[in-house]
Amino acid sequence: MLDYRIETFLTLYEEMNYRRTAERLRMTQPGVTQHIHHLENFYGVKLFAYDGRQLRRTKEAEQLKRHIDSTRAAEHDLRAGFVQTDMLHLRVGATKTIGEFVIVPTVRAFLQDEHHQLDLIVDNTETLLSMLEHGELDFAIIEGVFDKEKYPHRLYKRERFVGICSASHPFAGQTVTLEDALRENLIVREKGSGTRMLLEQAIASRGYSLDSFRRCSTVSNFSVICELVGMEQTITFAYEPISHCRSDLATFHVEDMQISGEFNLVYINEQVVNRKITAFME
Repeated sequence: MLDYRIETFLTLYEEMNYRRTAERLRMTQPGVTQHIHHLENFYGVKLFAYDGRQLRRTKEAEQLKRHIDSTRAAEHDLRAGFVQTDMLHLRVGATKTIGEFVIVPTVRAFLQDEHHQLDLIVDNTETLLSMLEHGELDFAIIEGVFDKEKYPHRLYKRERFVGICSASHPFAGQTVTLEDALRENLIVREKGSGTRMLLEQAIASRGYSLDSFRRCSTVSNFSVICELVGMEQTITFAYEPISHCRSDLATFHVEDMQISGEFNLVYINEQVVNRKITAFME
């Protein structure tokens, strides 16, 4: 069980403001400061420091946060182990592309064993990483970009990242210039999604942004995006398996923008999660 002062540290880590931390914990600001000073004295490091008037986390604070997250994961596993049951219960997160278009056969195979139980959360990258940190997931399968120095991970698979359009669109099956693509109406996922970040990084390296497209609309569900792309003169960019969701979709490629993305298994405590990942993948 974690020290109550650790909860103060975690709240300040999230809020990055002593007043809001005190209000959230129903404490006084001097009480928050006292808790943080106690931890700093105990570990012999500085956890937070001001840069002008801006409160910053130190690298030691980041290390402590990772240690706490790992300890939480181990504690959850320990509590679960005390319950006498033959049931293997996994809490798995998946980003939306993976949850909707990639992982279903694995989930189906896992649940064929009557002693397997699964909670599957399909959400965007930011939400899943936050749930991992709060001990609400055993592991997550994440597409695209995340902080690999912060989160332990292993490669699940690679997929090509392509343009997707209607089969009747002039781009269908073609290789086009980025400038050609920018003259189209684009539909992308919401901020925080892995596919959006991957596209933003790819075009930023060429000096463009999403605002450079003729029009950019946001839809948070890929099934809806596929419906719109299949019926309208719009395009999207996504992992290739998404193009297989409808027979009236086709792919296209952009010159000098050959992208492949990673699907990674991301977790907090490798020793705790190893057995669970193995059971899920097998």
